[in-house]
Amino acid sequence: MPAYVQSHVVKQYTFSANPPVLDKVVFTIDHIHQGGAGLYSTFDVVKFLVSKQIPVTVFIQCPDPLNLCPKERTNARLLHNLAPHLVTLGAHSLTPGNTQTAQRNNLSLIRDVILDITGVNTQILSYHGSGAGPENGISYAGIRYARGIKSTLMGQRDNPLDTPVMGLNSVNSAFNYTRSRNQAGLSSALFVHSAELRNGTTKKRVFDTFIKEVSEGRLQALSYLSAMTSDFSTGPITPNQPDPTPTPTPDPNPTSPCPPLSHFTNQVITQTLRLNSRDGRRGVSQVAELQRFLNELSLGAGIADGIFGNNTKLAVIGYQILMGLSPDGVVGPNTRVSINAFCG
Repeated sequence: MPAYVQSHVVKQYTFSANPPVLDKVVFTIDHIHQGGAGLYSTFDVVKFLVSKQIPVTVFIQCPDPLNLCPKERTNARLLHNLAPHLVTLGAHSLTPGNTQTAQRNNLSLIRDVILDITGVNTQILSYHGSGAGPENGISYAGIRYARGIKSTLMGQRDNPLDTPVMGLNSVNSAFNYTRSRNQAGLSSALFVHSAELRNGTTKKRVFDTFIKEVSEGRLQALSYLSAMTSDFSTGPITPNQPDPTPTPTPDPNPTSPCPPLSHFTNQVITQTLRLNSRDGRRGVSQVAELQRFLNELSLGAGIADGIFGNNTKLAVIGYQILMGLSPDGVVGPNTRVSINAFCG
């Protein structure tokens, strides 16, 4: 199969649920497919997404436990190495009917694969089947975020934070779904198998429409992990209202010297920066410097306008996840030192 080719699409996402902030979408792919006659491989699809600077999560499964998933390990490594800052690896459960022991063993093997490739244990899980929820009596210990409709992982049923599957039967319905999720203060997620993206199909047209809308700046693509972290930490909000401002955290030694952000200016980040930061000329310039830094890493902070809004907060969360820091969206002492040292 040749390299992934985007469909010709014409419809545009003409509204934003919480203007002027762009509505947010997440790209996820289930399983790793090899491709074939008329079928794009997962590698082809992921390569195309990262060429557009779009983050994507691939949920992998270990169907060959006796051999420790050798094919999945190799393919997952190839995918991750395409763009480690954009490609996230997550776990996919076995089909319904498998025992708790089988599911636990499968998850353990996947964790080992992901840890070997990325150095980080997965926190995210995709459920199997049209019901998109766990079976009674089956749990997934150690998983923090799950893509499913009826998850019990957070102690709730039919939790809207669990990112139910977006319908891909028409562009309009997918747009409406995205708007409704964002109106509730939540991100929207596409969830496909790469083998479903056959040329000429409706699913591929919907998928490609969202790629175009992100590329042309009418929608914002987030990593699955940063979106879920934000969704679970802030919860649903009233439409057209900003997220609640985080409780201020004391920042010791706010003027301690740090290496310069030499990729941009000689300025250093010396202040705690958080959502709705307002601190005069000095604060605004530091927020803009932060935004330029995050954008250089393709984390999507938006225009470097010196205003710490929702996009900047989500980009900070993405950076914190990438660097193994506490993902609170606040540039406190640890995050500040990490940023300054990154380009020092």
